[in-house]
Amino acid sequence: MAVAKAFTFTSMPFVVAEAATGVASFLTGQLSMPPLVGVGTAVDLAIALAGMVTAILRTVRTRPSGAGETGAPQKR
Repeated sequence: MAVAKAFTFTSMPFVVAEAATGVASFLTGQLSMPPLVGVGTAVDLAIALAGMVTAILRTVRTRPSGAGETGAPQKR
């Protein structure tokens, strides 16, 4: 349950941001994606990159410090 809660807490800001850009695009047409390079593309790329960086940082920071170690004393 803790993993699901952490995933939801971490991903929810990006889900909300994508939903907000979708609503704004629907209502105004300003953030539409068909133009190859435009405001909509830039906003979506920024949200996607921020989400990926957050996921990577979360993975690196939550990895156990003793991962891969057996705990056996080292012989010299």
